[in-house]
This record gives sequence, C-alpha cells and structure tokens, in this order.
Amino acid sequence: MATTIDAPDGIHSTIEQLQGELPGLESRKQELEQELAAVAQRLEAVRTAVESLKTLSTATAAATTAAPRTAGRRKTGTTAQRPASRTARKAAPRAKAASKAGKKKAAPAMRAKGLTDGIVEILSKAKRAMKAGEINQALGRPETVGQIEAVRGTLERLVKASRARRAGRGLYEAVRG
Repeated sequence: MATTIDAPDGIHSTIEQLQGELPGLESRKQELEQELAAVAQRLEAVRTAVESLKTLSTATAAATTAAPRTAGRRKTGTTAQRPASRTARKAAPRAKAASKAGKKKAAPAMRAKGLTDGIVEILSKAKRAMKAGEINQALGRPETVGQIEAVRGTLERLVKASRARRAGRGLYEAVRG
C-alpha cells in the first residue's frame, strides 16, 4: 500500500525541512572548497620541492663524480721536489687548453650582455608574465636543468632587488612604472 502525502501540509513541511538544510550544506561546501584549495596548494609545493631536490641531487652527483678523488692518498711531495720532466709534461696540456679557450666562438648577443641584463630586457619586452624556462629559451641558452636553475636564481635576486616581481607561482614580470 503506497503512502500518500497530504498535499498542502506534506509539501510545506518538506520545503521547510529542505530550506533549513540549505545553510548547513552551503557552509560545508565552502569548507570543502577551502580544504581542496589548501590541498592543491600543498600538492604544488611538494611537486616543486621534489623537482628541486631531484635537480640538486643530480647536480650533487655530477659534482661528486667530477671532483678529484684524493681520499686515501698521501701527498708525497711538492712540485719543487718532482723531477723537471714530470712538471713540464703537466704544464704543456694546460698551455694548449688556454690557447684553445681564446679561439671559442662568440656567444649569442643576449649572452654577451650578461644574464641579469638579458633577463631584465626580456621581461620588459614581454607582454605577459614568464616562467624561468621560457626566459632561458628566449635568451638562447641550452635547455638544461642547470641553465634554467641559473635563470631562476637570477630571477629571485632580481625580485629581491625590486628589478622584477613575481606575478604568480613560478611566473615573473618586469617592474612597471
């Protein structure tokens, strides 16, 4: 047997009940939206931290493998105590490398100005905020993690010196005015 609702009384009481529930639901919705925004912000911060740590660990590993290994070795004498022929053999490659350094190709125009000036110029010409990778690319620099991190570090120094400003997370723009 189906139940019936007294039309006027049942509908009115249901409307009142639902209307009474609305403020609580609106409040809960706002709480959840704020919580979601906080979680999204934390997620982005953790992702950035992970990427930074990966970059740092890669740079540290590269520096460790490139560093000369002197642990466990004893210095047996100074250059003055070595035979002259041995010292001369070591000096010759250095002189050759120095002469090659003078013959390197000219750097692109943006790089000749210096990283800081190049970044300021690119930001001042940009019509929108830019990321460090975009600025690095506009400078014509190699798109390696180290190069982009150098640009990011320079951007941070420019922000501290009030020559650039953060327009958002990872976004930079020229100081206007």
